[in-house]
Amino acid sequence: MFHNLKYKRTLLLLFVGIHLSAGQEASNQLLFPKQLQWANPALVGIEQEKNFGLLIDSQWLGVKDAPKQQSLFFESSFENQKINFGALIRNRSRFAENSTQLFIQFAYPIQLTSDSYLHLGVQAGGDLYELNFEYLSSVDGVAKDPLLQKQLRFIPNTGVGLHFKKNSYFLTASLPRLLERYAFEKVPDIFLPNRLYFTLSVGKNFYRLSGRKEFELGLQFHNLDYDKQTVQLKGSYHLPIGALFMGVNTTKNLGLGFQLYSRGILNLAYAFEFPFQSSSRLPQNNHSLMLQFKIQKKTQSLN
Repeated sequence: MFHNLKYKRTLLLLFVGIHLSAGQEASNQLLFPKQLQWANPALVGIEQEKNFGLLIDSQWLGVKDAPKQQSLFFESSFENQKINFGALIRNRSRFAENSTQLFIQFAYPIQLTSDSYLHLGVQAGGDLYELNFEYLSSVDGVAKDPLLQKQLRFIPNTGVGLHFKKNSYFLTASLPRLLERYAFEKVPDIFLPNRLYFTLSVGKNFYRLSGRKEFELGLQFHNLDYDKQTVQLKGSYHLPIGALFMGVNTTKNLGLGFQLYSRGILNLAYAFEFPFQSSSRLPQNNHSLMLQFKIQKKTQSLN
């Protein structure tokens, strides 16, 4: 009985740890456009380029089994360029929890007027969640406890989004996880909170006389973190060889980043995020790395 109490106490502490760390599920800053592809399928194909890439986020450096995520993304369009499509594989791990997300995405671009565009997007796929406490069963040589066995759950999912641009102004919005609210009879809330996720962004681009983008300023509102809603102000300064990024949000995090273009084929980006006010002793820094390879460049850009 005492062993079971010990296990249950350990499980409770781990559950609490997961809930506390889940606010770090994703980068709070989301400085790079590709960091939002999984949340808004309407962003697929906006750059009018066929490309693929890798995103890596590492958090709480120095803490064992701290939150990490890796994403493989791809985007292209059909030959008539009337429909853009993409694919995304996203893996997230934190302590005893691991999840793999797979989505197929489609975006339909509509030219409303000579200076306004609307992209409508939809995605379908699902999440495979794994909760694994099996490594605890070796404590004190006790046989495996059923409470500690690996748990696997698959949740089919879908999402919708839009991206609207008129002159230099833009508006994006999405509902990325529409089916999760209806799966909680089979999935414990240790995996995900039961709510409707959303993202909303507004902003403006500033251009040079040559027509090349120079600045972009945006205000973003989302609830992608585990238990909080986040408002973020971010901006970027674009140069011929790359771009500089900066963001600050209501979770008291500051993010700085840069992106380098290499011969128009490879984009290399790095961002560092840190809290400017925190009462925790945990190293709450976040490092993000992106490699984006362009396969084919189109002649027109809607971005």
